[in-house]
Amino acid sequence: MSCDVAIFGGGFGGLYTALALTTEFRRKQQDPFSQTPAKNLDIVLVDPSDRFVFLPLLYDLTVGTATEREVCPYYKDILKGTGIRHVKARLDCMPDMVESSSLCHSANLTIAKSGLQTQLSFQSAVVAVGATPESVLTRVPGAMNLTQPFYTREHAIQTQDLLQELERKKEINKQPPRIAVVGGGYGGVELAACVKRRIPSGLVTLLTRTPPLQGTRAEPLIDQALSKIGVNIDLCGVESIEKVDMGVEGPSVRIQRTTSKTTSSTAANNDDEVWDAVLWTAGSGPAYPVSNYSSKYNALGLEQVSSSGRLKVDKNLRCHWGNNEATADDDKTIKMNQKARTSQPSIWALGDCAEMIHSYGPTVPKTASAAIQQADVVANNILHEISVANKKRSLSSSSSSSPQAFEFQDMGMMMSLGGPNAAILAPMQDSIFKPLFTPLLDISRVGLGFADEVLTQVISQSPVAESMGIKAPSDMLGLSFGGYGLGVDTETTPGTLAGTLAGAARRAVYAVRMPTNQQRAYAAASAALSTVTALSKEVRDNKNDKE
Repeated sequence: MSCDVAIFGGGFGGLYTALALTTEFRRKQQDPFSQTPAKNLDIVLVDPSDRFVFLPLLYDLTVGTATEREVCPYYKDILKGTGIRHVKARLDCMPDMVESSSLCHSANLTIAKSGLQTQLSFQSAVVAVGATPESVLTRVPGAMNLTQPFYTREHAIQTQDLLQELERKKEINKQPPRIAVVGGGYGGVELAACVKRRIPSGLVTLLTRTPPLQGTRAEPLIDQALSKIGVNIDLCGVESIEKVDMGVEGPSVRIQRTTSKTTSSTAANNDDEVWDAVLWTAGSGPAYPVSNYSSKYNALGLEQVSSSGRLKVDKNLRCHWGNNEATADDDKTIKMNQKARTSQPSIWALGDCAEMIHSYGPTVPKTASAAIQQADVVANNILHEISVANKKRSLSSSSSSSPQAFEFQDMGMMMSLGGPNAAILAPMQDSIFKPLFTPLLDISRVGLGFADEVLTQVISQSPVAESMGIKAPSDMLGLSFGGYGLGVDTETTPGTLAGTLAGAARRAVYAVRMPTNQQRAYAAASAALSTVTALSKEVRDNKNDKE
């Protein structure tokens, strides 16, 4: 099996690189001055799964405000009409990387399900295998077997089943379930908020070494919002996890922690180290085969960053490999002349399994937004090499595009705060988008917060509403135009917007970011229908609880 470009990993980095390659290649074919060859570009996307996973919506899938078709579409539907081939296999190694200087290389693959071995030949390759929590879980005794990770589609479905089981036990035991969420990053905060929204009576605690999202614009907002929602915050480290026998339907997991300081809207019990379930979002490392290494190189023959184990890439997102003696600070060696570079494998890496050399700028966040931006750069640079090679064969004097350096553009962040609520955060100080987004969000926050207050006062003072038992949306379902209904102080959260309208904006933006037009249209419709269905269920549940 052979191709022009092999892309290993079908997440945001890999899939969006493949789509950008085919789109830009077709555009260049129509340019009369382009050195792009007339034949089609043969692209193979290698991933053992048959589904792409839109990771930022896994929380919504877990609590029922998004459908599986929206969050996890099939590759066959996404790639229809693109010419990109999807091979259900796992990358194992690139055996000839270090020894060979040929322009054609190969990779060993393991076919999914059958386990058979095969080989894929290519001229250029992109490594975007992502990250997994295994390397972190194995360092905490008991964590691998006694926690529920939350990183993949399978994890989201398992968490959904777990929450349903906890709800069933709650009905039998007449006791609220105790749920610990480990990790104070975006993932832990979003998961804790969504779980609390799904099981309002549950005792949900976020275990984190430092205050959630410390040092970010979201820190004061999250502290207030989680307190309003009812999520406890326990500042501690997790040393080990063990199973305890507390009865068939009772708690079964105990967490050994370091020094703890609990902050919550609900007083914690003395036995708060015992839980019905522990959900894990704390940290991750590069996935196989990047994780399979010895010394400074791995099974791919590519150099790694010693501190993180991720693939080392330069400013063009090109990998360092066995014959490249460049160091992190050796900029002259990295800037090789074109003749020298063509003797190296055309291997690129992006996303959670790669790390740019620090001398080229600040650390790039491991987010979907960053991976999508990197995908465009990698696609441009691969096509640049194809153009240069074709130019040499045709002896043409036409100029070609230059390799593109990656510069991350901070466009802010969006995060779920449970159910239909979310937060939108303006970019940080050094972003070119800050002057645009920050004033817009501040004005919206103040105006929508005022609308919340007026609506609440009108309903609370209305005799008709009182006689019919109608309460303000913020009191009845935790809905809010702005931050008022989530307990957010508008004076201490500049550059942020929280509430139900922020949740709608988040879903709209994610719908636009879907990989195809068909998927975008479905996501927009699914977001509206799923949210309405989930809210209707909450209304019924509230009514049944009161009865």
